[in-house]
Amino acid sequence: MRKFLLLITAALLFNVSGIAQSGNPIATASISPNPVESKAVLTFEEPVFEELNVVVKDLTGKVLYNFKPDTHGEECTAIRMDMLENLRRGIYIVQVTGASGKIKTLKFQKT
Repeated sequence: MRKFLLLITAALLFNVSGIAQSGNPIATASISPNPVESKAVLTFEEPVFEELNVVVKDLTGKVLYNFKPDTHGEECTAIRMDMLENLRRGIYIVQVTGASGKIKTLKFQKT
């Protein structure tokens, strides 16, 4: 009986850890190309189904762009960031926040 309970417990722990990893699609976000010349795409390895807020900041923390992609609650795997062509050369921060409160922070270089 103890071995049986241990096996069930191990199986539950394995499944929970798997869910925890795949349960945050915002954590899979990346920017390409990086460095950026004029435009970039924010992509997610796993589809995101929640409303998102995207903020682009300089290294001092000044907000340069703040927008909510129009996803209509549908599956989102990529967000075009065409506004980056107006930025000067340098390093910038992108913060993606989901309606669930999950946050992913990324850096990119503008050439």
